[in-house]
Amino acid sequence: MQKPQSYSYKAKTRINHAIHAKELRVVGALGENLGVLSLEDALKAADEANLDLIEISPNAKPPVAKIMDFGKYRYDTGRKASEMKAKSHVTETKSVQV
Repeated sequence: MQKPQSYSYKAKTRINHAIHAKELRVVGALGENLGVLSLEDALKAADEANLDLIEISPNAKPPVAKIMDFGKYRYDTGRKASEMKAKSHVTETKSVQV
């Protein structure tokens, strides 16, 4: 099955060819810092590892991208969101009318 090349998850996470920045600070698949690379070099590195290039922090200068599997990224972000939702407990006080 062919991986989507420009699919955008929740319209804010750009992957592979949907990334617009010319230079990226790239983090490798094992967490190592690959430094600032051009978009072409970063895409080549991701392709060689048979993984996706995911833009993690688009507002940074230069933007931060990570080489990892997009399915794993979606799973991790969904899991973190559900944990945050579970931890946000709203305490409601009941009022008694006399």
